[in-house]
Amino acid sequence: PLDAIRAIDTQAVLEIAQAKFDAHTIENMKVSMRALDGVINISSLTGKLHGGVLDLKAKFNGKHNVAKLTTDGGINTLDIPTALKAMESEPVLEGTVDLNWELVSRGSTVNELVAAMAGPIILTANNALLKEVGVEEMMCKAVALANQESLSGEFPADSAFGALSAQVQVAEGKAHLQPLLASLPQIALSGSGYFDLVDQSFDTTFKARLSAGLEELDPACRVNDRLTAIDWPVKCAGDISGEPGDWCSVDSASIIEDLATQEVERKVQKEVERKFGKEAGGLLNNLFGK
Repeated sequence: PLDAIRAIDTQAVLEIAQAKFDAHTIENMKVSMRALDGVINISSLTGKLHGGVLDLKAKFNGKHNVAKLTTDGGINTLDIPTALKAMESEPVLEGTVDLNWELVSRGSTVNELVAAMAGPIILTANNALLKEVGVEEMMCKAVALANQESLSGEFPADSAFGALSAQVQVAEGKAHLQPLLASLPQIALSGSGYFDLVDQSFDTTFKARLSAGLEELDPACRVNDRLTAIDWPVKCAGDISGEPGDWCSVDSASIIEDLATQEVERKVQKEVERKFGKEAGGLLNNLFGK
């Protein structure tokens, strides 16, 4: 209600035990603000949100029919399952997350302001556990297929990440993730993609790099220099209300094709070296590399 906002002339320091914004509740919220001529300047807003510590600044300019909003701040140690539950989503991810943002928006309604939000967000997760998605088993199945063997061991049903972070750019109703970095023991993931803020769907593509210690999980999961030098393509897509086990898959066919191509190149190079010497083989290797 911009006309009503323009009529406010207030300077206030507020202490609110509970402030509810849709499904989210900020506990012990403290706000310092000044409202004059349609401009609301929040110089400080702090509180507890889903177990995390919230600290932000914001400015709402409602002087004109299209309002403008700017905000920067952060939240530390937000409890991920609590936040997901508040959004009526299954708590498929455990752990905490730190967020820092600088966002701008404009619009004539609340929905327009949300849809037009733009700017960077830095996300770092701590002790992240992705439930019902076994990344290690998924990768080992692909490796065993490349080795033409079968897995014999048991793998954890969940994925415990040693690190999980993302640089997020919000624009046009989507959170674009680039880069999105994650690591598990013996597996490093880097990728990009997006999360749709409206329908809560996502689509990401990862490149996985494997380490030699992967063999500890299963003998069929052993990797040599050829396998550790490859970027293993992992595709993840779906929505947060779907089945986590269906989200991700490894493009094993393209990996096997790449390995076959490498083997042909290796044999050709070896034959050239046998006939014409190592210098010719090195030249051929450079050509393959290009």
